[in-house]
Amino acid sequence: MDKELLDEELIREIASVGGSYGKRLEIYMKELRRLQRAVLYLRTRIERSKGVPLFSMRLSVRLRKRFFSLKEEAKKQRFYLIVYREALGLLKHREVFELYNLEEIEL
Repeated sequence: MDKELLDEELIREIASVGGSYGKRLEIYMKELRRLQRAVLYLRTRIERSKGVPLFSMRLSVRLRKRFFSLKEEAKKQRFYLIVYREALGLLKHREVFELYNLEEIEL
């Protein structure tokens, strides 16, 4: 096999692996924001109701569990992205933390 073709194939493979971490993080962040909105909506609905809306409370608990589980998975993916970048020789990760700022998404 030609060395130039091999180098090009390796570069494509490296780029595809790194891109998948970013895509997954984007999906996780979008889902975290959606869950955040749903929990806030349920919280206001519970506060406005006169009695204790059992269904809303149960749904809120399930959504919160899903939120925290998903957030941990997103942090893991961000860690993998940083390790991947360091393997490529990129040692500054400020952009990663700015772009994928998981800490700003709270309940």
